[in-house]
Parts: sequence; C-alpha cells; structure tokens
Amino acid sequence: LSFAANSQTVTKDASGNYVAVKAAAAATDSTTGKTFTDTKGNVYPVYISKRGKLYVIRTSKTGNVYKQYLKVD
Repeated sequence: LSFAANSQTVTKDASGNYVAVKAAAAATDSTTGKTFTDTKGNVYPVYISKRGKLYVIRTSKTGNVYKQYLKVD
C-alpha cells in the first residue's frame, strides 16, 4: 500500500472549517530582464508566462512568430 502526498494551501472560515485558497496568477506575461543566446549566436529576451514558464519569441524562415519554451536544467 502506497500513498502520494500533495500540498494544498488552506485558510479557516468564520465557522472554523478549512477552505482552499486559489493561487494568484499573474495577469499577463512579462519580461525577466534576462536573455537567451542560441547556438547560432542570436540573442532573444526571455519572457515568463502567467503560469511561470520561461520562453522566447522566435520567427521562422517563413515569417511565422511563435513562442519557444525553455527547459531549465
């Protein structure tokens, strides 16, 4: 028999019951002030998403703009 543990932020209401607190997310994406340099030497500003993921904005050879999410080791 095994159990998995998860954490939940809670607070007490007026009658002493526990109520889950929803985590506040950022309203919009924002810049981190950091840069990302790819293998070709191109430098891109790094953004952080509403959910806390890091990404850069890239443009393909055909002109399509997309987000490339960064995997931090």
